[in-house]
Amino acid sequence: METGEATSESMERLRRRLLDAAQRIVERAGGVSVTLDITLDMVMKEAGVSRTSLYRAWPRKEEFEVDLLCDLAGPSWQGTAAFDEETILLARNVVAERLELLQTSGGREQLLREIVRRAANQNFSALVASAQWRTYVALTATILSMPDEDRRTRVRDSLQQAEAVFIQHMAVFYEGMSAILGYRLREPDLGFERLAAVGAAVVEGLGLRQLISAATVDAPLILEGPNGPEEWSLAAYGFFGVINQMIEPDPGYDVTTALTDYLKSLAQQEVSSE
Repeated sequence: METGEATSESMERLRRRLLDAAQRIVERAGGVSVTLDITLDMVMKEAGVSRTSLYRAWPRKEEFEVDLLCDLAGPSWQGTAAFDEETILLARNVVAERLELLQTSGGREQLLREIVRRAANQNFSALVASAQWRTYVALTATILSMPDEDRRTRVRDSLQQAEAVFIQHMAVFYEGMSAILGYRLREPDLGFERLAAVGAAVVEGLGLRQLISAATVDAPLILEGPNGPEEWSLAAYGFFGVINQMIEPDPGYDVTTALTDYLKSLAQQEVSSE
């Protein structure tokens, strides 16, 4: 005979199975719409469970919909899109490929420019292609119009949790990149969390504008760089403006210390992710 604890664990596994199935449906569809265009029959078929099992997990359809919206809004799913690993890897690779540029202030400035040019473009491309981001946009757009106060509060809390996780991850990344490149915040009290928030606003704002005016947003910019003409995306160039406004060269920079600390930080992150 199952104990109460075992029954609870079994129910939680069933719920997670059904929510994971719903997530897969949403991802294949390219994101959830404001009206949550997904049926219980679709979820049951995807999860391979019976209607009886589904109603054991959620006696009422409305309860399932609220839990699904919170799951889609929360950090467990939204985090997989907001924190693009390819962007992080690209930025680190640019540093690794041009370590000699760290020796001079002009070289570090050139390296910062190249990282932003390439990594911000990658981040923008990943963002607009993401089902998670489109779901985030839909949920954010509709949250204030949700008639049920409890539903509205729960979804808003889940979105806030996802946002907090994203901002914290990006703040850590920006702080590490700034340190190895010899930069610091112009106003230390602002914190790298605000840099992350403003940078995200620029990139995501252009993502929204692309839905209306793709020709304007997607048109490449040809700008003069240190070694001749460079191709920039509008998102990368806009983000570069944020970076230039919020950080400045660190007069106390020492390349040996910075590189040692950077490598130690990467090693610690590898250990933490295992």
